[in-house]
Amino acid sequence: MESTKGKVIGIGGVFFKSQDPEKTKQWYEDHLGIENGPYGHIFAWHLDKDGKTEGQTVWTPFEANTDYFGDNDMMINYIVDDMDAIVERLRADSVKFVDEVTEYEGLGKFVHIEDGEGRRVELWEPGE
Repeated sequence: MESTKGKVIGIGGVFFKSQDPEKTKQWYEDHLGIENGPYGHIFAWHLDKDGKTEGQTVWTPFEANTDYFGDNDMMINYIVDDMDAIVERLRADSVKFVDEVTEYEGLGKFVHIEDGEGRRVELWEPGE
């Protein structure tokens, strides 16, 4: 693709409806460690644990009949630093798991949970 001005260069935010935004923000803080301010949370991240390699965000339209998101129209993928640790903590907190952790060579570990309002959420620990 030719380099030109006037094109999208990244995802600036993820926004979704909630029956109780304050309760939802608290659920994400309690269970996933996402601290919230008046405008939610701003993520600055790197692909590797030493902070030297800039990360990327995937944007992918799926077929309309996919069941990958459960009954939802969208799903958020959150990058985690230690899949085993977060799974252990979420299980202790009785968070609902949709499936078990799956590891894909070169991509990393993935698991799906439901948040406090039943939205499917994907957790991802990038591969080495």
